[in-house]
This record gives sequence, C-alpha cells and structure tokens, in this order.
Amino acid sequence: MTIHLGTDSNIRLQSHTEELFARCGLLIFTWIIISIPWLINIDSVLEYLIIKLDPCEVECLNLYQPEKWSELRWLSSAILGFATIMPLMSQQFWSFAKPGLTNSERRLFKATIILAPLIFLLASYLTLFIALPKLFYIGHSVQSDYGFVAKYDVINLISFSTAIIWMEIIVIFATSVMVSSGLTGNLDSSNANWWRLRVYGIVTMLLLLSFYERTTNGLLMALISILLIELMSRPWTIKMPRYQIEMERKFDSYGEIITSLHIICGCQEQKISPSNKPTIVMENICSQENKQDDLLRILMFNQPNNIILHKCDNQQFVQKFESIVSSTKSKIIIK
Repeated sequence: MTIHLGTDSNIRLQSHTEELFARCGLLIFTWIIISIPWLINIDSVLEYLIIKLDPCEVECLNLYQPEKWSELRWLSSAILGFATIMPLMSQQFWSFAKPGLTNSERRLFKATIILAPLIFLLASYLTLFIALPKLFYIGHSVQSDYGFVAKYDVINLISFSTAIIWMEIIVIFATSVMVSSGLTGNLDSSNANWWRLRVYGIVTMLLLLSFYERTTNGLLMALISILLIELMSRPWTIKMPRYQIEMERKFDSYGEIITSLHIICGCQEQKISPSNKPTIVMENICSQENKQDDLLRILMFNQPNNIILHKCDNQQFVQKFESIVSSTKSKIIIK
C-alpha cells in the first residue's frame, strides 16, 4: 500500500529513481576515493592488527596463501573506506527519505542513522582489540597445553576477524532498526511479523551472499544473527498494540470481501460505537500529529477498502487525510 504524504514531492516515480541513483552514485564514487588512501597505507594497518591479534609469545604466524594477500588488502581497504563515509551515507539517506516519512518514521530513521554507526565503531574496537585477542590467546594456550607446535595462517586470522566485523555491521544495523521502531511506536505485536519478514529477510540474504562459497557457514551465521536481533528486540515484538484493530467485513455484489475500518475521531466527543460495529476511538486526531501517524500506520498494515470517519467536523483534517490516501485503494466515507 502506497501512501502519498503532504511533505513528499508530487513528482513522477522516475524522478525519485533518478535521485536515488544519483545519490548512490555519489556514495560509491566517494567510497572509492576514500578507500584509496586506506589502500596505500593498508600494510601498516594490517601489520598493527596482526600484532594485536597474535596470540604467540614467539614467532608462530606464517603466510600460507600469499595469493590471497592482495584480496585481503583490497577487502580491508573497502571496509575501512565504508566506515569512513558513514556520516555522508547517513546524510544522503536522510535527505532522500525524509520527505516521504511520517513524524514517527523520521524519528525512527534519525535514531537508526545516528546510533547504528556509533555502536558499530564501539563494537568493532572492542571486538578487534579486546575480545578476539583474548579468544585467540585462550585457543593458543589450549594447544600449547596439549604439546602442539602452533602455526597460524595470517590470512585465516584476519579473514575470520573480517567476517566477524561484517556480521556485526549487519546485526547492529538490523537491531538498530528494530529497536528504534519499538522506541518510536512503529513496532508492536500487531505488526511484528511485518518487520521480521523484511529485516530478517535482508539479513539472511546479505549473509548468504557474503559466504556463498560455504553455504552452511552462511546459514549458521544468519541463524545466529536472527536470534540475536530477535532477543534484543523482544520487548517490543511482544508489546501490546495501542489500538485493537477490528474491521467490518461484508460481501459486495461480486462476491468479494469488502473491509471497512470505523474510526471515531473525537471531534464531537462521541465514543459510542455506531450500531455496535467494531470501531477505533482516536481522540483529538484532528490536532495531534502522533495520532495521525498511528492512523497512517494502521492503514498501511491493514489496507481496508473503506475508511469510515464518524462525527468528524474538521474539514481541514478531512481534506488533508483525503489527499494522503488518494493514491491508495481505500475510500473515505464521512458519517
């Protein structure tokens, strides 16, 4: 269901597509340019990282796959370049999406693009310089206790670290979306599956494509990621919705089911359900933007054929609401 907001530009879809491609092109070009300085100095960066990850007191690291060293250098430079342009990415995404978002969705988007990069940078530092060195040291100690002579491949050491960081990027951004949705009132138990389908689907697709050579690893990482995201967003996915949505269903002359959503807007302080039909009471919806956002969200998720407004005498709100849903299949009826 597509809703045309009053703040969105009333222009053709092709214009939006061209703007999106232009902004993505700018980001890709900037990403490439920013990655070049990282590529020039990547050997020093990788050397510093190897020193931090090295679990041995004596020399035990070797380069068993020299042909993959160049691949690792390019990949590391790209990740560092990506982290560098995160502020620009946030600004470009915000500028593109802002006109087509409701107030609550704007708060959601703003919280995501601010919190996710900060949490990612903090998590990356803790992972690379605290968690992984301790993990490698424990593993090395176990091998030494058994009397094995430890020899580690530098490529595998850094590749494993890179895979963990990439997984963290996906999990942190996906979790930020879910948590921000809950904090801004966009996520509750009534639409949790709608969010799960989209967020978990993207997470699974990205991880499977990232580890296409080893599908089992990709599936395992996808499962772990989904469990982590579900655990952290659990307080909002089980939260009771603000409104209990019940729609009237009737058959038309063609045998199709027509759904009607009855809304009492509260303009005339009437809260009694008309003819005992299922209704939603939204007091002061004519003046409160958060209530209007709630109504738009209800329409997007339930997609009724008819929207019946009872006792609503605010013509300014009615006209605004009609312009918003004019691009949908819903029909507004005033009673």
